[in-house]
Amino acid sequence: MPPHRAFVLVALVLTSVATAQTTQPVPVVSPVPPAPVVNPVPSTRPAAASTRPANQSAEDMLRQMLQPQGQAAQPLKPLPDLPPAVDSTSGAGAVVPNAQPQKVTREGTLLLDRIGRLTPSADGKTFELTLESDSVALADPPLVLLPNRKLMQLEDTVKASYADQKFRVSGEVTEYRGRNYLLLQRWNVIPDSIKPLQ
Repeated sequence: MPPHRAFVLVALVLTSVATAQTTQPVPVVSPVPPAPVVNPVPSTRPAAASTRPANQSAEDMLRQMLQPQGQAAQPLKPLPDLPPAVDSTSGAGAVVPNAQPQKVTREGTLLLDRIGRLTPSADGKTFELTLESDSVALADPPLVLLPNRKLMQLEDTVKASYADQKFRVSGEVTEYRGRNYLLLQRWNVIPDSIKPLQ
């Protein structure tokens, strides 16, 4: 087929397709009256800051971030340390008449390899460690033992034995309302060096 006839054929097909398409009528819309103009009332609230940063260069933004702020967070200041309290089991609270009042040990003090006995407290719900006196502190008030796994093992050892056992203990001392408490870290039973005669 010659090229000019192919061109004519394509043109005829395109015109027939264009005329075959139906056009939808455009709906007539009545014009909407304009809204009445109202003068804006000035707002008493300050305009909200835009969350989108202004077009600033990287140097300007860094300079702005590095400038000290007026209401910057201040570092926490430590509370003043209270004077040591008097142990509530000494002085007037002691069983012995006219007992001298003793100060509690500071919280956070480490008790290292001290020898003592485990005794039940007055209410029978907790245990206290009565320390043997040494040359540093001749009369240490008893320490209430705080519950942990080491105390559970120590209680089981005491319940399984009928002897009055001594223990070498280490732990951290805490302080609460005029009493010292001990969080056990390690302990062991001191074996009896003197055996009864047979």
